[in-house]
Amino acid sequence: MDGRKQFIAGIALILLGLVVTIAASVVVHMAGSAEVDEFGRQMFPGVPRGWQPVLLAQIVALGGVLISMAGATYGFIWQRPLTWSRAMLGALLFAGLMFILFAIIPNEFLTLTQSTLEWTPQKTFLVVPPFLVLNNEVSISLAVVKDMISAGYATTLLILIPVIMYKWQERDKKQDVVKPEPVSRYGRPLRADN
Repeated sequence: MDGRKQFIAGIALILLGLVVTIAASVVVHMAGSAEVDEFGRQMFPGVPRGWQPVLLAQIVALGGVLISMAGATYGFIWQRPLTWSRAMLGALLFAGLMFILFAIIPNEFLTLTQSTLEWTPQKTFLVVPPFLVLNNEVSISLAVVKDMISAGYATTLLILIPVIMYKWQERDKKQDVVKPEPVSRYGRPLRADN
């Protein structure tokens, strides 16, 4: 694909991502709002309420943002000569992606589990059988499960992202290694005669 078509495809992806993000954000607002206003009038009739539609719309909005970021990367940076402005745009997109992965997603998860689902220390997730712990009472609360998921997510990203970045940097360094042709003692190539 030539540079002009790549640029147009990148702009189209950016616009598509923005439309998806805006539409999903409106759905998040409508599904997360109260059913009646302060005057008792019904708001947004026919819109499903609850945390499930809100979460689904948030995931769709996040997908729209990622599509826009991919479009900017493809349209302006991918397989083009690196200039200072393209490097700055690439750094901005990477920093934005890290902000989404390390700040926004964990914040939304913690908000969902702490406020909506009420995963508190008072709610028990699992009681360990007493014979396994010397007849003591040991229980694991939902708050511990929430913290384990959050810590596991962050730890996985902290390991996975540097590995992916290293592999990405090394992708062009791999060259096809030509197998040396076997030669005889006299320097002539060996052939297998059938």
